[in-house]
Amino acid sequence: MNTADYSTCQKLLHWVSAVIIVWALLSGSVVTIFAVPASVKAWVFFFNVSLTTLYIPVFVVRVYCSFTHGLDFSVRRSPREYLALWVHKAMYVVLAMVLATGVLMMDRPINLFNLVSFAPFHSDPASIVWYSRVHVLSCVALLLMLVMHIGAVVMHERRGKRVMVRMSF
Repeated sequence: MNTADYSTCQKLLHWVSAVIIVWALLSGSVVTIFAVPASVKAWVFFFNVSLTTLYIPVFVVRVYCSFTHGLDFSVRRSPREYLALWVHKAMYVVLAMVLATGVLMMDRPINLFNLVSFAPFHSDPASIVWYSRVHVLSCVALLLMLVMHIGAVVMHERRGKRVMVRMSF
């Protein structure tokens, strides 16, 4: 797929996703790794659970759009283009793991901005611990992929391939 062919929907979903993913990864990492007041940690966890739970349907639409808007499998690509396509789809898989394990590791109701809550899917402590571990590892993998993604954008921009212009509205 030529990046010039990104639809407005894809661009919007990309930037909404970027803001949510960067916020959730960075804020979640900071309150997990560093000593912060308990009230700050509780607020970040509450906000991130609400935000990322509401993001799940947006993510589903984004994945759908990535496979249906302008992706022409009849076009021959270079090995680099296939690699880029594979890496982007791998990011979707890792993000899906982060979102799924984030829901499955909950040991308390999933509270959406105090408007509605859902019971946790598991009550078995061993399952919750396992999903929590997979969630952390998936978050680390997503963070590394995000850094590589941003690095690739910088590299392309420095080489004159204007990907940021093509991802703009």
